[in-house]
Amino acid sequence: MIPKKIGWMKFGLLSPKEIRKMSAIRIISPETYNEDGFPEEMGLMDPHLGVIEPGLRCKTCGQRVGKGGCPGHFGHIELAVPVVHTGYVGVIKNILMATCRKCGNLLFNEKEKKELIEKFEEFEGRNARQFAGMIAKKGSEVEKCPYCGRENLEIKLDKPTSFREGNTKLTPSEIREWLEKVSYSLGKDLRLFDLDPEAARPEWMVLTVLPISPVATRPSIVLESGQRSEDDLTHKLVDIIRINQRLQENRDAGAPQLIIEDLWELLQYHVTTYFDNQTAGIPPARHRSGRALRTLAQRLKGKEGRFRSNLSGKRVNFSSRTVISPDPNLSINEVGVPIKVARELTVPLKITQFNIENAREMVKRGPSPSGDKYIPGVNYIKRKDGRRIKVTKENMEEVAERLEEGATVERQLQDGDIVLFNRQPSLHRMSMMCHRVRVMPFNTFRINLAVCAPYNADFDGDEMNLHVLQSEEARAEAEVLMKVQENILSPRFGGVIIGGIHDHISGCFLLTYKDKKFDVGDATQILSSTSYKGKIPVKEENGKKYVNGKDLFSLLIPDGINLEYKARCCMNCPKCEKEKCPNDAYVVIKNGRLKC
Repeated sequence: MIPKKIGWMKFGLLSPKEIRKMSAIRIISPETYNEDGFPEEMGLMDPHLGVIEPGLRCKTCGQRVGKGGCPGHFGHIELAVPVVHTGYVGVIKNILMATCRKCGNLLFNEKEKKELIEKFEEFEGRNARQFAGMIAKKGSEVEKCPYCGRENLEIKLDKPTSFREGNTKLTPSEIREWLEKVSYSLGKDLRLFDLDPEAARPEWMVLTVLPISPVATRPSIVLESGQRSEDDLTHKLVDIIRINQRLQENRDAGAPQLIIEDLWELLQYHVTTYFDNQTAGIPPARHRSGRALRTLAQRLKGKEGRFRSNLSGKRVNFSSRTVISPDPNLSINEVGVPIKVARELTVPLKITQFNIENAREMVKRGPSPSGDKYIPGVNYIKRKDGRRIKVTKENMEEVAERLEEGATVERQLQDGDIVLFNRQPSLHRMSMMCHRVRVMPFNTFRINLAVCAPYNADFDGDEMNLHVLQSEEARAEAEVLMKVQENILSPRFGGVIIGGIHDHISGCFLLTYKDKKFDVGDATQILSSTSYKGKIPVKEENGKKYVNGKDLFSLLIPDGINLEYKARCCMNCPKCEKEKCPNDAYVVIKNGRLKC
């Protein structure tokens, strides 16, 4: 089978015709299940929309529920009156402000219109939304339509979906008629409002048909009491169908206009909260318990939504998460892991003739070896036949004796193990890098301060994730591609992203500024923290021994490095304000020695 490549994608709006075409059934009943516990025909759980019960078959595709079975199918509701889609209110407002209600034309003469189209083509789709806003603002300043002479009144939006022209409130039906005229009059020029005339016509933003999502996206659950509990989306759709029916019946019976308008507003409210239950300007729809319903927008956005919770972040094995804290004594490629975490996370070790004795020793320690110093134990052993044996204090000696080649020992973390370290949100490739483990006491992950920038980490309560790699291939790949040392230069701007910041710069400056002197004890302590081995260049003055700061700095610069850096001599020099400062200083490093 030849894999298919996606050539291009196009986003648009669903037209009423497309909604009806993709729909498996028209929904007319707000009921979900009948007295026998079966889905109601033409109700919100109709088997044409897909099935969630194990014994039933879908009436559209004939398949059962489960993997590779029925994916679910859309239905539709015919709305008694049009309602405004809350997601497109901004676009609708821009169009109403810039067009004439009578003829649907732009409120600019042919010359201005031509100029706008030329200007739009220069944009090439960039900032198209701002461009549409600019046209709307310009249109609101026009007093009369240049084509039909109708007076142009101010358009106001009463949050969330009510529009007023002057002092008259526009009904969704009137808005739809206006937008239909705009579609007809402007044609291709709808591009000015960032709309593709073939894929998204303005009148489709006022709904006449509402798509019903498949049953699989809003399954009902059976409680311990035997009662069914419906999904929030189903609750909302029940409200929409009931109000829609009442509105239809009242209109057919010739009810007063006031009652119809009230029901229309109620239908608009239910459709708006079905799309987004946190719309500004209206109270959220609630359960009887007082809990706000989670509708479509709430399913997608925010920390608990589909994107951040289900797509970006997943629950995985061999990972741990805790608060991070700084440790300048760690190398930039190390991560300090608490003993508690190291005892839980494991690395698989395949038993061969070369490591079997070493593995036996490890198994004999059990899952929690005693002693002052941390040494790794073993939590599980996977035999050749696939059986997993838990290692305990009682059986560790016996399991160690029966260990054979081909088995897998799941040993605990030890110093030097390769792990992935990640901080969310993962915005670029340096948000997840490869570190080496250093098992340490206490309860937080420790990292060097120089590695904060790529993770955008600080220590005010940030948490980070640690993933233990489970195969040799993964470890090799991580070490070659994801090691901290391999990501010092950012691929975004080519500059250094991991390096000396704040304390490092201040420390180096204080160490080498002017003629800084340190007594031998302080100098020894500074050098001992850098693991320096060698002689210390001690000088003597007035009977006191000292070490020069520049000499200390020079000891840490590798031999063979040559560098020349020109800098102003000092900030207080009055001559420095002139173009050529006679006191320009040079910082010179020749063969690893710092000289000023």
